[in-house]
Amino acid sequence: MGAPDDAPAECPVCHTDYESVSVHDEGVAVNLLENERYRRICFEPVDGDDGPLLRFYHHNHEQVGTGKPGTPGGRVP
Repeated sequence: MGAPDDAPAECPVCHTDYESVSVHDEGVAVNLLENERYRRICFEPVDGDDGPLLRFYHHNHEQVGTGKPGTPGGRVP
């Protein structure tokens, strides 16, 4: 699946900038242990025309920063 036309200006999960967003309608696997491009990916379930979808918001290292883990409300490590 591709990127949505109605993607928000900031990530709805952690409220920070993101590099890209993708939408998936089937199983996925995510491994960021040694990822040179992305530091974090936030997941947002959304309703699609043909059923449930999952949006992935891809945050690069600069957008997430290297400070202590966590976000407002403690939702993201």
